[in-house]
Amino acid sequence: MREREERRGGARARWASNGDSLVVVGYVGPSRALDAAFRGDSVYVGLKHYDLAVTGLIHEGDGLDARLLRFTARPWNFGAPWLREATERSTVEPTAEGWVCRGALSEDSSGDRTAVAKRRSLRFSLDLSPDGVPRSWTLIRDSESEPILSIRYGPERRFEAGRIPRWIEWSYSGTVVRLEIEDWAPVDGSKIRYAPRAQAGWRVVALDDPKGRSLVRWLLGLPEETGKP
Repeated sequence: MREREERRGGARARWASNGDSLVVVGYVGPSRALDAAFRGDSVYVGLKHYDLAVTGLIHEGDGLDARLLRFTARPWNFGAPWLREATERSTVEPTAEGWVCRGALSEDSSGDRTAVAKRRSLRFSLDLSPDGVPRSWTLIRDSESEPILSIRYGPERRFEAGRIPRWIEWSYSGTVVRLEIEDWAPVDGSKIRYAPRAQAGWRVVALDDPKGRSLVRWLLGLPEETGKP
């Protein structure tokens, strides 16, 4: 992770996912430092070094909902129906080095008019190689010129579970996180632990609490919120 060109640190991580659920375990050296679980709209993040955990539901804010954040956490998976539909409805233009798809995110099936209005203000672009392999995915608001998030993909490599990029890089708010993928293998979904619990003596804060949001923003390298409730 780099924050405005300054290195913040590195770690080893293991991802496991099944359907709408996702688990991430992080290691700093030999020590297990982070446990994170994302199931539906519910999220848990535990930091062993600080004896601290954040848990709660993800509420839509600025058009970013749980399904979009889930894609951000595993951006090699373009199979979600909402994302596949948005890509199919996008405009496709040839470029000197392949293709670019530009479109807007689809409406929420829940019928929430506020959520739909927010999501309509989000646009994306998907840059593809001549063979149709993703090279970058960018999310931007209609009212802004700078992307909310940019994801870059390295060249594909064949692993036990199939072909995915050798590396993935997220860029947002001046922070860059690069994931080098060493292995990708099938996993037994019944053995994934989706709800890790805080250990005895830990402090647990809610995601809705300002301290919980501040902790998550610090962990992700996001600037502090200003002027927001």
